[in-house]
Amino acid sequence: MPRLDHDGIFLLLCGDPRFVRDLLVGFVGSWLDDLLDWSTLKQTGTRHISEGLAHSENDMVWEVRTRQDEVIYVYLMLEFQSSTDWMMSLRMLNYVGQFYRGLSGRADIRQQKTLPEVLPVVLYNGEAPWTAARDISDLIKSGLPGLEGSGLRMRYKLVDVWRSPALDRALRNLADAVFRLQRVKSLEACRQEVTCLEAWMDGEEYASLRRSVVTLITKVLLPSRLPGAKFPEVQSFAQLGRILEGKEVTTWTEQSKAEGRVEGRVEGQIKLLVNLASQKFGEASANAMVALLGSVTSEAVLDDVGTWLLKCSSGEAFLAKIRNG
Repeated sequence: MPRLDHDGIFLLLCGDPRFVRDLLVGFVGSWLDDLLDWSTLKQTGTRHISEGLAHSENDMVWEVRTRQDEVIYVYLMLEFQSSTDWMMSLRMLNYVGQFYRGLSGRADIRQQKTLPEVLPVVLYNGEAPWTAARDISDLIKSGLPGLEGSGLRMRYKLVDVWRSPALDRALRNLADAVFRLQRVKSLEACRQEVTCLEAWMDGEEYASLRRSVVTLITKVLLPSRLPGAKFPEVQSFAQLGRILEGKEVTTWTEQSKAEGRVEGRVEGQIKLLVNLASQKFGEASANAMVALLGSVTSEAVLDDVGTWLLKCSSGEAFLAKIRNG
C-alpha cells in the first residue's frame, strides 16, 4: 500500500490542540492526562534555531502547564521521510538544546536559573519500521574505562502512525481515528472511521479539524486507493458520506479483494520458504532470511528467493544472494 503523501494535512491536524492532546495521551502516555491542564495548551514559536543548524519546518512546540502550574514544553517533530533517520536522536538533541538557548534569554528564566521540562516527540509516517536509537547515549560509542555514565542522555518519544496499536474506540481519541484512516484497507473500514469521526466532532469548535479530515480523505486517501478518479470539492461529512456510497469508489472494494488474494499468496510463499530454508540450512538461516526480506510483497522476488534456495549449497551463500539480489 503506498504511503500517503500528506505532509501539509498532518501539519494542520497537529496544529489543533484537541488533536495534539489526543496524540499525547493516546500514544505518548496516559499519565499526561492526570499531570497536565489541557486548557492551557497553546502553540508557541520554534524560531530558536542557531545559524548553520538545519531546521525542519515540520517542527512544532507546544506549551502547557501542569495542574501544579509548572510549565512544560512539547517539542513535536513530524517526520515524513519514508525511512528511518539514524541521526534522529542527535537532531532532536540539537533542536531542544537550541530551544533551551532561546528560553535562557527570558528574564524569568534568568532569575530562576532553572530550565523547564521539554518532552521531545517524533511523529513518524514512514514505510519502514523505525530502527534509529531513541536516546542520544545509544548513538555514542562507549566503553572506555572510567567514563561510564559520563555521556549525554536525552530520549525522545516515538509515535509511529502506521504501527502504533489501535486504541479502544470508547476513548474517542481523534489521533487514533486518523491513524486508523491511514491504515484502512477496505471501503467499509473507511466508512466506519468516518462515521465515528462525524459523531465525535460534532460542534463548531471542531470545524477546522473536520475540514482537515475531509481533505485527508478526499485529496489523499481516496486518490491513493483509486488513481485517476476525480472527486468533487467536499466541505462536510454529509457530502463525504455520499461520495463513499457512490459508484466512483466501488472499484476500491474490488481492488481490496484482489490485494487480499495477493497478500494471501505472498504469506503462503514466505511460510513455505521459511520451512524449506529451516530444513536445508537450519533455523538461524531461516530467521536471517526473514529479516533480510523485511516487508517484501513481490511474488516475483519471492520466486527468485525460492530458486536461490534450491541452487545454493550453504546458508551463507543463500543469504548472500538475497543481500545482493
